[in-house]
Amino acid sequence: MMKTPYDTAMRVQRREIDAMGVAINVQVNVLNQIETARDEARTSILREADVAAGDLTLSSHAYMERIRAEQQRLTRDGALQSARLDQMRGKAAAAYGAFRAIEVAAEGYKEDANRRSANVEQAGMDDSSAVAFLKARRMLRGGR
Repeated sequence: MMKTPYDTAMRVQRREIDAMGVAINVQVNVLNQIETARDEARTSILREADVAAGDLTLSSHAYMERIRAEQQRLTRDGALQSARLDQMRGKAAAAYGAFRAIEVAAEGYKEDANRRSANVEQAGMDDSSAVAFLKARRMLRGGR
């Protein structure tokens, strides 16, 4: 594999992309935990409403308000974390775009190097052919 002046930049960019991938996975897990907690709060509200409906002596207003407040907090947290995830995905896309640009430049460098090498090789063959032609021509002239 041919080395290029872009190899280090590609490695650095690849590490950044990998780190962003890990951070995005962590963020997705946080969002999943928030959604699970919201589902649990919703289930708790329904369960307590059923219990309170069956027992007129039981007052659950304070509990229900606390659970609703918790559910609202989780909704806000979810929106905040979702926005953060979107921002991370945008940064990851930009990092990947930068990586691809560097990768294309490295490929261009390799193609140019291969083309230069092929041109040098062709020039060498052309020189050898010219020398052989001139020798053959001298032989023909000298032979007359």
